[in-house]
Amino acid sequence: MFHDVEDSGSTTGPADGIGARVRDQRRARGWSMRELARRAGVSQPFVSKLESAQLVPSLATLYALADALDVGPSTLLPPTGGSSTAGRESLHLTLADGTGVEHVELLAGGAGKVLQAYEFRLDDGEGDESWFQHSGEEFVYVVAGGLLSQRDGLDEIELAAGASFSIDPTVPHRWRALSGGATFLLVCSEHVR
Repeated sequence: MFHDVEDSGSTTGPADGIGARVRDQRRARGWSMRELARRAGVSQPFVSKLESAQLVPSLATLYALADALDVGPSTLLPPTGGSSTAGRESLHLTLADGTGVEHVELLAGGAGKVLQAYEFRLDDGEGDESWFQHSGEEFVYVVAGGLLSQRDGLDEIELAAGASFSIDPTVPHRWRALSGGATFLLVCSEHVR
């Protein structure tokens, strides 16, 4: 659900930004760390480490925390600094729980934004093991490589570079890179609460 953050000597950064926002949202509700952990399906030590900027959650855990707090994921993300990513520290997240490999970068969005844009990098055959489900709308563009998209109860779809699709993310979904090299995706998600 997380990966450790290397100590760069900096007192602020993406990990600190997420942790501070989670702490503010939790305190606004009068919840203990244990209560947030229970609601989000994580451990209390995880919440403590997150709030003290010792780790960054995976994308799946970020969404679970947002759901538990009844806010959009963007509420928990640091701002991108406007319409450009120039001059800001990039926010990298792990794709799935326990992988420890950074495969998702927030390109635009963050606090106060309804729309987030992410770049996903999937290596040969890599993808989600479990189903992912969230509110809002989602658009996916395959920049390079190939993708197998699966939606619970619906036909699988194979997509090549240049293909795009919109999905209803309230339907459980997951995807996997097809063989033949790395797959790059641009994923735009809208979350309204």
